[in-house]
Amino acid sequence: MKLITYPPNSVIYKEGEVPQSIYYIVNGSISVKLFRKEKQIESGTIGEWGIYNIPSEESVVTLSETTLYSVNSSEILSSEYSDRILRSMVSSIAQRLLVIDSELAESREIPEYVGPDKLRFFNRLHPGAYKLTDNIFQDILQSKRFYVGGYYREAMEIFAKMMAQVTSEELKKEIMVWHTLLSMVTDPERAEIHFKRLNPNEYSDLLSYAYLVNFFKGGQKQEILEMYMKAGLFVPANTIITLEGEAALEGYLILKGYLKAVKLLEDKEVLLSIVGPGEFVGEGAFLDSKVRMVTLYTLSPTAFIPLNAEVINKTITTNPGFILKICESQLRRISQVKRLLEIRYQSNPAQRTISALKYFSELFGKTKITVRDIAYLVDVNSERVIEEAKHLGFKVSFDGTITL
Repeated sequence: MKLITYPPNSVIYKEGEVPQSIYYIVNGSISVKLFRKEKQIESGTIGEWGIYNIPSEESVVTLSETTLYSVNSSEILSSEYSDRILRSMVSSIAQRLLVIDSELAESREIPEYVGPDKLRFFNRLHPGAYKLTDNIFQDILQSKRFYVGGYYREAMEIFAKMMAQVTSEELKKEIMVWHTLLSMVTDPERAEIHFKRLNPNEYSDLLSYAYLVNFFKGGQKQEILEMYMKAGLFVPANTIITLEGEAALEGYLILKGYLKAVKLLEDKEVLLSIVGPGEFVGEGAFLDSKVRMVTLYTLSPTAFIPLNAEVINKTITTNPGFILKICESQLRRISQVKRLLEIRYQSNPAQRTISALKYFSELFGKTKITVRDIAYLVDVNSERVIEEAKHLGFKVSFDGTITL
């Protein structure tokens, strides 16, 4: 770890370069330019791209005489200051991700606040949708806390009550897996009988079932599955994870499924991005503002792990490798949003449309992206999207969903 002082107007690294060091700001001021927006930063870390050998999406220049600690990317976990650096990385990358997210939102004339009826607007488009704060999900988390604490019968009682209340078929399956697991724990002599009640063809897509199989048949423990079973959630499609304007208390590591980030208007929602497995969202929870800037909801049944600042701080010490995975996810999302901005600012409407269709093509068939989503994103009419989609060989279903 070296202490380096740079004079004003020094280039620390440029867009497209892979930084060789992680830099921790001791004092001074730097400018970070992401696409067209610049942000002044006086604390935190920069250069995290180098850990993952990812070309930087930002240019970093000193605004004043600036002193930085420089840590080689390969030595980040062995440094005596690794806890401090990792803690700073999470919030520093989150800050820059919010900058470029806001840049994408500002590229359209979208209201910053839709008023007290934003939930009504959402429910108008998605009748009967769940919300993450609904009692059913809070009950599931309470049951998991009982399970972790060894109170198996108390946990099973909650799941047994939920089986009669839930209307979503996907959620019923998740609850059934948990009820089976707890039956096996409390009645070990009949564990095999309980296990065989679940048809693998019906349950194999669930992470909880993968855990159950591992629990019953043995095998190497999987860290992510363990965390998911202790504190994760499974939610149906059209579940609101975050609603713009509300307090940001948690971030979310997506394990399975797809989510849609939008800005809400009275008669429509404007697509900002699609979030998939391995990505981390809700980073505003780790910043001072702590206000949701976008609405995020599930496009498909989705499994994720909620993480608040307290959990992140504990995990930095107990499992720093997991924190590095979160940071990598955040950096890759910066790259994805920057690509969407580049598409958004292409001057030719047809080329914007074609670029957007190609950008999302890997998701067609995996999750629901509609003609209107693309039209709102690149500011063209639906007819143009349909025309270009068909030219590219995609299909458009009756409800406007684009498929392969």
